[in-house]
Amino acid sequence: MTQTVAPSDQSAAFGTFSALRFKHRIATSPLGGPAGALRDQWRGLRGLRNPELGLLTREDAMVNAALQARIGAGWNCLDIGAHLGSVYYRLTRLAPRGQHRMIEASPGKAQMLRDRFGAEAVIECAVSDTEGEVTFHENLDQPGFSALDRRASRGRTVEGRVRARRLDDILGDDARIDFIKIDVEGHEYPALRGGEALLRRCRPLIQFEAGARDDADLAGGPDDPAAPLFHWLTDDLGYAVYAAFDLHYGRPAINAAQFASYRSYPYMAFNYFAVHPQHLPPATSAPRR
Repeated sequence: MTQTVAPSDQSAAFGTFSALRFKHRIATSPLGGPAGALRDQWRGLRGLRNPELGLLTREDAMVNAALQARIGAGWNCLDIGAHLGSVYYRLTRLAPRGQHRMIEASPGKAQMLRDRFGAEAVIECAVSDTEGEVTFHENLDQPGFSALDRRASRGRTVEGRVRARRLDDILGDDARIDFIKIDVEGHEYPALRGGEALLRRCRPLIQFEAGARDDADLAGGPDDPAAPLFHWLTDDLGYAVYAAFDLHYGRPAINAAQFASYRSYPYMAFNYFAVHPQHLPPATSAPRR
């Protein structure tokens, strides 16, 4: 990634990645589980001040429970937007006989992940529905919000150019993927659309993030930026969509109105599972229309 960084931001970037490396080493070690449990407990305590957000404070624990219940030991998994590598590390434990890859657009994070997991595990690029160079915004204050959109309200960013690739081109026609986790800060729809052939061929279980409906930092204007992804998954590809707590409590799949409502204040869910009928849990109702 080529970028121009002001001197004041150079030290900030160094500090950011020093802190990231420490968090990364914890998150991708046996300490990651206990650390995550402590984090969930802390979020639960914070949720006492805002009880209307109670479900949201427990979301990570429900996501982990869903993965534990559904990921097969021989599944091949793909982590798009790997960040610290904590999800990738967990997937290697849940599916020890599978073959796993991760994709990360940030050059600094990608190098950190290569150092930890090896070059073969990491694909360094952005993922979209077209090939070419794109602008990537590395967030110095909250690295988890680094994205193709600037996300101005999330802190200082530095811009650089990175390569964008289509998922179908990255993996090829013979790849078998059983599970995809994708968190790319509002670009989930074009990223998955560039892998349509893969999704139609493999019908993987998909965990995806969809943020607040009124997030002014994301493209889409007055419209819900995640609505096209929901309709494409459900109407075109035949998936059913569940919030993490829907799966946790054995609730039916949701419709488009519920998807929008869950992501309006008071927020109920930002992490969702797209489940093809071949992966539907027992005794789950059809989506409500």
